Amino acid sequence: MKLVTVSQAKSKLSSYIKSVEAGEQVVIMRGSKPAVLLKPISENDLDVIPEISPSAAAAIEAEIARDRKAGRLIKLGDTPEEAATALRRWDKKRK
Repeated sequence: MKLVTVSQAKSKLSSYIKSVEAGEQVVIMRGSKPAVLLKPISENDLDVIPEISPSAAAAIEAEIARDRKAGRLIKLGDTPEEAATALRRWDKKRK
């Protein structure tokens, strides 16, 4: 494990990233206290799924249902291209 100061981390960040990618732990110290642990990440680490309570999910679903029933939701299409076209059309109507 490498312990480095903030100024060392600033000047040699690329080197420390290579060390971490090779399996070494790097801790950046702020004064005498550890502030940051550099560690490698994987694609799985980037999968962020927000946690929402069942009651909050039910409230969101109820709001969507009310908006749908009141005609406040518009169908944008089944593909990204269709959605982009629909949004452009909708934006022109607003102006």
